[in-house]
Amino acid sequence: MSERLFDRIPFAKIVTTLAIVFGVSLGLCGVTFFLSSGGGSGGGFLIGFGMLELAAIILSAAGLALILVVFVALSIFRGFSEKVSQPQKLFDDENDTKIDKNE
Repeated sequence: MSERLFDRIPFAKIVTTLAIVFGVSLGLCGVTFFLSSGGGSGGGFLIGFGMLELAAIILSAAGLALILVVFVALSIFRGFSEKVSQPQKLFDDENDTKIDKNE
């Protein structure tokens, strides 16, 4: 439990997935509307797909809004918590590039 909640949630993966679902659903909803507006007999068949796409649009948009609120809230609370940072080492302790003068 040494990791904080903010560090355990993969916000980038969640936002990317929800944005892709939103974009694909929006595009498919437009395609479904275009195909069903032709006046052909297949328009009723595509209404079911349109409802699924509309549900995916609504759920992914709600998920994006919710993850934004969670991210902002955790960012605010993370700012008030104790920050423990580890020092960064640019090089190892031993220098491997040294030339041995005995050779």
